[in-house]
Amino acid sequence: MTDTGTPSGSPRSLEARVHIPAAGPADLRDAVREALGAVHAPPTSPGTQTTAQWCRTTSGDWGLAASGLRAEVGVSWDGPELRIAGSVDTAGSAAITRLWADIARRLPGGLQEPLRHTSPTPPAGVDDSNALIPCIPPAEPTVSAAYRLPSELFRHAVIRSPAAAAHLALHVMLRAPDMRPSAGLAVLVDNGCAGADSAAAWPRPCLVADSLDLGPSVTVAEVLARRHQERRHPHGRPTRPRPAFVFDCSGPPAVPDGWLLQSWTYLVADAVHCSLSGTEGRYRLRAEAPRNLVRQPRLNLLVALWADALTTLVTHQDHPLDSLDVLGSAAPYASA
Repeated sequence: MTDTGTPSGSPRSLEARVHIPAAGPADLRDAVREALGAVHAPPTSPGTQTTAQWCRTTSGDWGLAASGLRAEVGVSWDGPELRIAGSVDTAGSAAITRLWADIARRLPGGLQEPLRHTSPTPPAGVDDSNALIPCIPPAEPTVSAAYRLPSELFRHAVIRSPAAAAHLALHVMLRAPDMRPSAGLAVLVDNGCAGADSAAAWPRPCLVADSLDLGPSVTVAEVLARRHQERRHPHGRPTRPRPAFVFDCSGPPAVPDGWLLQSWTYLVADAVHCSLSGTEGRYRLRAEAPRNLVRQPRLNLLVALWADALTTLVTHQDHPLDSLDVLGSAAPYASA
């Protein structure tokens, strides 16, 4: 079993693709090489060079491997595209956010702040040989479904964390008798939780068992207030080897100003991965899974039922959970 708690046979793939219209391809390659080379680099004397070199890929793009990740830079008519791929045991959403911020600082016009453990590198860093390296393999084939929530859903509700409400709705829905025992839920925490390898390049995400403990008469407001107090502390037991569902607390990585996130795939288990993304007034629920695990219509149904459960909880916060017909909302999915 890996550090994220997933079995060794699971897809466990990370892929991020971002478009950077204002960057020059050569400048971007320099910035990516320096940022990845600085992750593990200890303090060194001036003039020390990193060994990672950009090489042409079989597709004609530029590829580089460093710090456990693969990077590719391609060029289109409206600017370069950067693709990052690797194992989920190498980095998570928070780490990719940090990496992109470092790359942006190193581009011309960036903040150019002094960075710890950074050594000068020569420009370009290109392998001039004729050797070609393989392209990054295609991402794990997946199916995904999204549901845009009404903009007014959280407007009049006293909810400090919409993500906590989405987690609660999924938890309650999956407790339906028809869903057991196949509806095991795990939570992906990407905040450098306890037990992570301190020598790793970045804090590693952790997959933990869902720890919500709901009493028979507890209300939605009480559960969310409790979760708000506990939000800074990783919680939950190491998850069982094969959860059927994963709730991702971290969401996609944040991009620097002027960058465009084109895709983000982060599968830590052979399971349906659920998340809430967006900002105030523009939230959406999203589910993604390996293509061989679930059919598209069934995934669409899951997200729609999840949205119904969330709406019920948010609009009835002072009602005991057992008095709300949330468990019954999972029946169509269980029978599909």
